[in-house]
Amino acid sequence: MGAQDILLDRDVRDWVLVPLTISIFLMMLIRQYATQALMGGSSQQKVDLKEVKEKQALARSQLLRQGYAFLPEGAFKQRVKYFAAKETGVFSQKSEQKSAQEQMMTNPDMMSGMMKQNLLHDLFWCAAQIAMGTFVSYFFSGFILGKIPFPLSPSFRLMLQRGVDLPSLDVTYFTSLSYYILLLFGLRGVFMLFFRENTIDETQMYRQQMGMGGGANPMAAMTGGDPTKALETERAALDMVEHKWRLETAEESAAIVLKERLKKLPARLK
Repeated sequence: MGAQDILLDRDVRDWVLVPLTISIFLMMLIRQYATQALMGGSSQQKVDLKEVKEKQALARSQLLRQGYAFLPEGAFKQRVKYFAAKETGVFSQKSEQKSAQEQMMTNPDMMSGMMKQNLLHDLFWCAAQIAMGTFVSYFFSGFILGKIPFPLSPSFRLMLQRGVDLPSLDVTYFTSLSYYILLLFGLRGVFMLFFRENTIDETQMYRQQMGMGGGANPMAAMTGGDPTKALETERAALDMVEHKWRLETAEESAAIVLKERLKKLPARLK
């Protein structure tokens, strides 16, 4: 006999699915505002115009290395000269940015901000996780909320059917605890629609706690947070690019395609 589908009861939908979704969303919302209140004005650091220019120059140079084939040789060489010239190039100048260690030593706001972030992560976030996990386990454990529309191997049973010990149950069904974990780690994209750049980024928090520099600059992160090394690395990478214009034979290729299409036209249209 084939396995029969389990229908979701209206009471489960009204008293488990909807309240659980609202509870998780409210918990994440409280966490968002609590983080902003705890950090206060420390996140609003002064922006140095020279540092912004250097970061934008690095980003523009990386875009140049990615799309150089669509530029003529003269335009490409002019841009390379602007960035990587030995004496007058942007990357040949001394960097105005400070490394992560220097910022921590000279900027007390940064130190206090990191301490607040550590305090938030260690106390509030862990306490909220424990409280919410206990709340969900007590009120919403043991319910089946839905079914995944594609087959899965039995190895996914532990992931999708937490709180329900039924070996005969199809693996594609997921329980309320699994749904809670899924929403807990999958709501950041939704919160980005509401808070945009102020959304909490757990990855960035962990990087700051571990003392990793670079911020949002991938090249600075690769060089250990040293801006001078980042400029030197980008200049060396730009010097290694061998230019080849992809559109050099575009006119000849277009003419060949046009001739072939003209041959296929009826005689009365030629």
